[in-house]
Amino acid sequence: MEAMGTGGFCFPCEVRDTGNMGLGVFASCPISKGSIVWRHVPGQYAIYDEQMFRARLETMGHDEVVYELTHVFGLQAFPGCLIRIFDDGALINHSPYGNLAINRAVLSVVSLDATSSDYVQNVTRALLDDRHALVAARDIKSGEELTNDYASEIDDPQFYDALCEQYGVTEAYLDDG
Repeated sequence: MEAMGTGGFCFPCEVRDTGNMGLGVFASCPISKGSIVWRHVPGQYAIYDEQMFRARLETMGHDEVVYELTHVFGLQAFPGCLIRIFDDGALINHSPYGNLAINRAVLSVVSLDATSSDYVQNVTRALLDDRHALVAARDIKSGEELTNDYASEIDDPQFYDALCEQYGVTEAYLDDG
């Protein structure tokens, strides 16, 4: 399926089978190093604190819980939160040599109070800052799979690890590197 302006993608891309990692996202045109490739778009992601996420999982069967746990992540900038992407950005696969990285070119001076009752809403708004977009870490060729080094980018909250253990979820490929 061809996508341009769909969800958070800023370039045309195609979702297809990778052969070894399930579905993946592939560039449909060349992308220059430093270009924003994908960004958070209102309505295309959700933020959960521990209480919200546990309540969400309680409504799901085991297979749905496993899927959900393998499709959320935390970022160091937002301790105690998990992020769930709903557009095809969720299909960007891991590689220790990813061609995408979180945008470090935009300085972020926003510091959020994790104890605030509005923390989750504040994180939801903060993710719209291009500081949290994915940029091309190098030139990307048309037809190349878009990948990200999750292991260097994510920082899951402690409750996430406990939930993974509870449901028997492992992502050992993140340790490959």
